[in-house]
Amino acid sequence: MEIDVVILAAGLSRRMGTSKVLLPWRGGTLLEAACQVYGGLGGKRIVVIGGERAEEAARIVNACGFTAVYNEKPEAGQSRSLALGIAALADSARPVLCAVADQPLMTKEAAGQMQVAYSKLEQNDKPILCPLYGPNKERGNPVIFSPDWKDALQQLVGDEGGRRLIRGAAKEYVQFIEISEPIGVDVDTPFEYEQLYNRRGKI
Repeated sequence: MEIDVVILAAGLSRRMGTSKVLLPWRGGTLLEAACQVYGGLGGKRIVVIGGERAEEAARIVNACGFTAVYNEKPEAGQSRSLALGIAALADSARPVLCAVADQPLMTKEAAGQMQVAYSKLEQNDKPILCPLYGPNKERGNPVIFSPDWKDALQQLVGDEGGRRLIRGAAKEYVQFIEISEPIGVDVDTPFEYEQLYNRRGKI
């Protein structure tokens, strides 16, 4: 099944103190790592929403052959970035995988596992597929949405992004897939980044 991809990379990184998606990771940056993971899905169209240091981010995105969209109001929260990404795919009737760029442990294999699982769901049921990571089955990103939810995704506000929809109006449509490894962790603080970088981020 063909899908589209939206990668959210416009957060203000207040707790990090610098643009976290441009932090070093395995010879590149966190943003490049995310582009490699989700580019490996063969997504029909891939849109990346940037904010801080937008020109640097856009160079990375364009080099991957993806579409860069600038969020001029990242302070409006994740929902605005999500809405911009969905709007850029307005003419598409494909499901959309919504990802974040600050999950450095995410793998092509896990994302591909989600794509395959989603393709087996009954599409008339307007499915939403969420991952559960590790032995504790922690919810996280990315999430794959039926195209039926695009209008609702564009109407969200604040910093909760798609979580508000998943836990509210669309709750009964959500299905889950278990990913055995605890790779859904994101990085929000210098300590979290340093811990992950020292363990997994060096070449």
